[in-house]
Amino acid sequence: MSIFKACDIRGVVGQEWGADEARRIGRSLGQMIRTRGDASVCVGGDFRRSTPLLKQAFVEGLLDAGLAIHDVGQQPTPVVYFAARQLGCRSVAVVTASHNPARYNGIKFVVAGRPAVPQLVQELEAGCQTPPPDEPRSTVSYHDVTAAYQDWVIRRAAEFLSTANHLVTGLRLVTRGPRGSASHPAGGAGEAVRTQAGAWERGPEPSLSVVLDAMAGAFTHIAPRVLARAGATVTALTPAIDPDFSARTPNPARDENLAPLIEAVVEGGSHVGIGLDGDGDRVVFVDHAGRVVRPEQLAVVLIQHFFDRPAVVYDLKCASIVADAAAARNGKAVMQPSGYGFIKTAMLELQAELGVEVSGHHFFGALDGGDDGLFTALVVLGLLRRTGKRLAELIEPIGWPAITPDLRVPYEGDAAAVVEAIAASCGGTVMRLDGVRAEYDGGWALARASITESAVTFRFEGRDPSHLRWIAEHFLAGAGELRNQVLEKLDD
Repeated sequence: MSIFKACDIRGVVGQEWGADEARRIGRSLGQMIRTRGDASVCVGGDFRRSTPLLKQAFVEGLLDAGLAIHDVGQQPTPVVYFAARQLGCRSVAVVTASHNPARYNGIKFVVAGRPAVPQLVQELEAGCQTPPPDEPRSTVSYHDVTAAYQDWVIRRAAEFLSTANHLVTGLRLVTRGPRGSASHPAGGAGEAVRTQAGAWERGPEPSLSVVLDAMAGAFTHIAPRVLARAGATVTALTPAIDPDFSARTPNPARDENLAPLIEAVVEGGSHVGIGLDGDGDRVVFVDHAGRVVRPEQLAVVLIQHFFDRPAVVYDLKCASIVADAAAARNGKAVMQPSGYGFIKTAMLELQAELGVEVSGHHFFGALDGGDDGLFTALVVLGLLRRTGKRLAELIEPIGWPAITPDLRVPYEGDAAAVVEAIAASCGGTVMRLDGVRAEYDGGWALARASITESAVTFRFEGRDPSHLRWIAEHFLAGAGELRNQVLEKLDD
C-alpha cells in the first residue's frame, strides 16, 4: 500500500518509509509551498519513538527547498496549528500518525491555508521524484508555545461558551443574533462565561470530577493542567507519555480502547470521562454511567445549544441525527467523504459553524474551521456546569438509531468492482461521494473499498433492527459472495 493517502501521509516506519523518504517529502512540500507564494512553514511532531528522526529529515528537505522553518517541537497537533496562527504561517506540517499503532508514522500538512486533499497529496507524491532545487538553504527558529496555547484554549472555549443560546445565568438569557453570531445584554450581567487574563472565571458552579484518558499520547501532560484550570477535578489514567503505546492503540473511536476509561468513571462515580487520541485532535466522551457518547450525539448537543441556522459539515458515515438536528435549527447539513481534508475544506468554503466525523473529530468555525480535542472537552465541561445537567441528560432526548459500526469484510478480489455492482442494483437514492451510499425511506447503506487492506467496508442505518436488515438485503442484492458474509455480521 502507498504511504500517500487521501488526506495525509501514513505508513509503517522502516517498512514503508523512513528518513530518506521523509527528506524527499520535505523537498516536495517545500516546493509546493514556495510556488504558492509562502516562504515559511510551521513544523511540529508527536511523541512516537520514530518522530524525532523523521522530523529532522523532513525539516532538512524543507530547508533544501529554501523555506524558513518555525519549529515548535513535539506537541499535540492542535498546538502546532495554534502556533502556526500565532506565527502567521499559512503552511503547516505535523509529523504524526495520529491514532495508529506505534509502528506507524506520517505527516499531516496544510499548504498556503488549504488542507491536504487528494489533489495536493498527488502533487506532493509527484514532486518526490524531482531532484532538489538549487535554492539557498534557509534557517530554523525554535518556539515554545505550550504556555501560550494553554492560556488561549481556555480563553477561546470561554468565549465560545458565551454564545450558548440556551444557557441561563441568573435571570437573563443569552440570545442569538444573525446566523453564527451572538448578542448579549448590555452591561455583561447575562454573559454565560467571563474571562480575565486568559483564565476561566469559575464562579459559584461546582467542580466536575473528570477522568481523563490521553492514551499516553501528545496531550498527556497539557490536558490535565488545562482541565484543572478550567475548574475540573481531574483523574489522569495515563500520567506519562508512552512513545510505544505499549498498553493499547491510542484510538478512542474503538470502544474496546475505552474500557479503562469506562471502568474508572463508573468505579469513581465521576461526572464524565474524556478520551483523547494519540495526537490530540479527536475526543470521545463517556457519561457518568459508563456509556459511550457517539460523536454524532455530541454534535447534536452542540447544534442545539450553540447555533441558530447553522451550516454543518458531516462525513458520510454519520448517523442521520446530525442532518436532522441541523434542519430542526433551520440550518443546512452538507455531507462529505470521510477524511480531515474533506471536512476542513468544506468548513472553510461554506464558512460552516460545526463539522463532525464519526472518528471523533469535531470542527468549529470558531477555530477557523479546525478541530481540537481539548477545546471540545472544555466546551462540553462548560456546558455541563452551566446547565447543571449530566451529559446523559443532554444525550438521552437525542436517542440513537439502529446503526451498525463499520463492518469490514475481507475480500481478495476486485473490491472496486464489487462496489460498482452494488451501485448498479441497490435501488434507493444513490450517492457516489466515496464508494456507494444509498438512501432509503428511514435509513441508508454504505459500501467502500478499503484503501489500507483487501476488504470492503459496509455501514447501515434503519429505524429499527428489522428495518436495518431490510435495507441491508436490498442494498446487497448485487454484492455476490459478500452478501451472505455481511448479513452474517448483522446477525452477530
